[in-house]
Amino acid sequence: MSEFNVEIIQNGKVTVVRTQGYLDDCGGKVFRDRCNEMITKGQFFFVFNLEKTPVINSTGLSTLLDIMVQIIDYNEGEVAITGLSKLTQTALQMTGVMTLCEAYPSEEEAVAAISEAAG
Repeated sequence: MSEFNVEIIQNGKVTVVRTQGYLDDCGGKVFRDRCNEMITKGQFFFVFNLEKTPVINSTGLSTLLDIMVQIIDYNEGEVAITGLSKLTQTALQMTGVMTLCEAYPSEEEAVAAISEAAG
């Protein structure tokens, strides 16, 4: 598969994480490392834009779930997701990831919702 890339954009109190590529074990490590960098800096309000990540394998799902638990349960943060393909949305629903966050049709709507939660 192609290389996995993560772009981080700070939008006020909200950290937008845009992914590109296959979220597997290698991609998951990149994703985890970049998110942990932001968490270490005190950022706990995230939007994950998965528009350019059409496929997530079981290791990638586990990584996504671990990061979300770290943000939400350990740091009282919030996460929203956008850009889901039908396949990805189904996988996230089946694994319980969608019980931790809301999915939004656009990045702008997700950022607005998380900005409100961040106060």
